Amino acid sequence: MSKRTAEKAEKAASSDKAEKAEKPVSADSKLDLLISSVDALTRSQAESRSMLDALTRSQEDSRSMLETHLQRFNALEGQVTALVENQGATSAHLASHDHELNLLRISANMNEQLLRSNNARILGFPVLEDEAAAVGDGGVLLRDRVFNRLLKPVFEAAVRDRFLLAPPAAQEAVMRIYRTGRPVAGSASTPPPIVITFATPIIRQALFRYKSKSLPSPNTVEKSAGAKRFFVVEDLTKPVHRLLKTLQAAEGVAKVWTVDGSIRFTKTGNDSIHKVINVFDPIDKILSG
Repeated sequence: MSKRTAEKAEKAASSDKAEKAEKPVSADSKLDLLISSVDALTRSQAESRSMLDALTRSQEDSRSMLETHLQRFNALEGQVTALVENQGATSAHLASHDHELNLLRISANMNEQLLRSNNARILGFPVLEDEAAAVGDGGVLLRDRVFNRLLKPVFEAAVRDRFLLAPPAAQEAVMRIYRTGRPVAGSASTPPPIVITFATPIIRQALFRYKSKSLPSPNTVEKSAGAKRFFVVEDLTKPVHRLLKTLQAAEGVAKVWTVDGSIRFTKTGNDSIHKVINVFDPIDKILSG
């Protein structure tokens, strides 16, 4: 294309644009444009209203759901409150039962210890062949041997000190005697303890008062049977005996002993005597008293 031809084409294009720019927009076109804009706005408002309605319904649904949850929460809260109140009543009921049970245990232990008030236990007395072989008269044989070897010297000391008027005979002093286990002669194990029930409290008191100085030591035959030393102790219930052993091993306890089944103890560096009131109390509570 020549330069002149290009300039003619450019002038023609510029002339067309000028004519279009100068040509006025008709009123119908303006109205159509306005109507189109209104329709678009109307559709936008309808969509907005639809969205608002949907949001409103969603809020109502959420409010309804919240109210339902609140009702369920209040119901559950009421149930929890009732359970807590019921648990409190149950706990109080159980605490009352525990208190009554503890009182019964204390009472039962005291009554059992009272039944043993005329008893004594002898430890370390060996089982000889004739005692192990005895059938019908084993109790009499054991009574006579224990009385003659251990009790008679103690009662004679009580008579010399005028605590007893006269030494009692075996059948007068001992109401009942037995071993707590089956006697086996020559057994390497510790011989079963012997339990004695005395006829009167004064005879038992004489034994415990004079045993420390008058209780004999094992003779040659008894030593050959394994005896090393004889001990006379109170016949304690299991709870009392268990607490006695616990206190003997407890730190800070100097001495532990019993008086008619009641435990006494002293603490290290303190001569004050403490008496155990309730053998079922925890050891910490007993020691803190």
